[in-house]
Amino acid sequence: MYKVNIRKIRNTEKFIQLVKNSRGHVFLELPDETLCDLKQNEEALQMLRMINPGELWLDLFLTDSQDSYNFMAYLVGAGA
Repeated sequence: MYKVNIRKIRNTEKFIQLVKNSRGHVFLELPDETLCDLKQNEEALQMLRMINPGELWLDLFLTDSQDSYNFMAYLVGAGA
């Protein structure tokens, strides 16, 4: 798995589409160190819409190497 640290989401809808369009699974590490599959958990995606993007600290784990490139491109472009 590939780990991606997210510190800022400027465009939440674009980020959610990135998750939904990923080839592999996108796991969010929860505070208790369990993993939540964002592609399978619509409630978790809804929570992302509600959080303050300036106070964000997400650790994602990706199962497909191509997805890691797509997430990095998103982060470099700051989701614009």
